[in-house]
Amino acid sequence: MTEENLTNKERYARGIEKLKELSGGSETGGAGGEMVGWLDTIAPDVSKYAMEFVLGDVLSRPGLDTKTREMLNVAVLTAIQAPIELKLHIHCALAAGCTRDEVIEIISQQIVYVGFPIAINGLHAAKEVFDEIDGNVD
Repeated sequence: MTEENLTNKERYARGIEKLKELSGGSETGGAGGEMVGWLDTIAPDVSKYAMEFVLGDVLSRPGLDTKTREMLNVAVLTAIQAPIELKLHIHCALAAGCTRDEVIEIISQQIVYVGFPIAINGLHAAKEVFDEIDGNVD
């Protein structure tokens, strides 16, 4: 079956598998599952689009391994100042094998292209994720 012939149901199922990969094996737990959960309650169509298109089509494409893809996501989401998605993809990058030091370096590299304030905001998002993982959330 070619990519063009996948049904929405098959794309959704592939999205669920990618979500499990990025969430450490759970489609309802982890940062990805939490995002889909709240998004599904307020905008189920958007949640479905995210599952089918973002996870099922784009993030499941061959050509880049998951770690590389997540490193790119962290860089771009830092640059475009998307804190909710950035935190989600920091979690995903860590699940894909990035170290905390790599995440910090990816974000720090953005200083050159988008400036200190935006990179500092990205580093703040990383700290929030690390604190959440370590149980240091107030």
